[in-house]
Amino acid sequence: MEVKLLAAIQLVEKTMSCVILKFWAWVVLAFCFVAATLIGAGVGLIGNAFELHSTLPAEIGSVIGFCVCGYLAFVVRGTTMLPRRVGHIRVLVDQLNEATIFSSQEQLSRYKDALATYFGDGTKLVRVERKIRQGLVLIYTDRCRSERFCFGNSFLTTLVNSGVNVLTAFQAEIILAYVIKTASPETVDLAAKKGLLLFAQEVNAFSKPLWIVNSFMYVGLILLYSVVLYPLAWVDGIVPFEMGLWVNVFAMVFAWILKATFLESVVVAALIPVFFSRVNGQEVRSEDIKTFSQLEALFDAEK
Repeated sequence: MEVKLLAAIQLVEKTMSCVILKFWAWVVLAFCFVAATLIGAGVGLIGNAFELHSTLPAEIGSVIGFCVCGYLAFVVRGTTMLPRRVGHIRVLVDQLNEATIFSSQEQLSRYKDALATYFGDGTKLVRVERKIRQGLVLIYTDRCRSERFCFGNSFLTTLVNSGVNVLTAFQAEIILAYVIKTASPETVDLAAKKGLLLFAQEVNAFSKPLWIVNSFMYVGLILLYSVVLYPLAWVDGIVPFEMGLWVNVFAMVFAWILKATFLESVVVAALIPVFFSRVNGQEVRSEDIKTFSQLEALFDAEK
């Protein structure tokens, strides 16, 4: 299977109105990280005002503020970023084989209607996406035999599964694209289940494309970090306090925002046609899927 990054970039360009809408949402989140960090540092400096004569409270406060914002961002992911990502996926799928580029108004209309059209509400979207991610964790933990690193310890098992879950975001979005392409609102669960089983059936074939797009994305992230670091270093030089290592942290936050907006959009746009062409016309063959019974049970469980 060939990944066509140039074609993916061109496809993303056709959906730029949706990309910009996602970009502003991520920018707000980035400034929330900065604000929470500075508020935490300010609370710590109040302690210094009481003659503690130490920067430690400010450092601790900034770390607490950063971590609290990160946790809140994770908690509200399903109600904020996930619907936006699904909206963009819907426009990518609709625009994929269209020679005519949708107008900005048409793109934004499809973008905003995706949640209601295919999932009804955010709760159902989160539930379906969570089941897909859980299924992907089962597939990859079995394929990589990750139990070797857990030593039978439940905490290590949870930690490894969490790590695998982080690495399955693109695959989950590709399966959501399959759902959008093939499902009606009444058959979302069935389409998600079939898409996941088809991915499990062809998982070996997706190794090379995933290596290519992940290499592209993380090399791009390093370059973005290097570029963003320069203006932040300039800001550090003019503000009346020392930012220290937080220059690097904030640079990574803003670089991550650019990655999440632009690089991830290109990666998803590259993988969608690869997945569609690979599974087109295929039916699920249970004998080819080691985790078939577990994946069946996952979707057949009480919702």
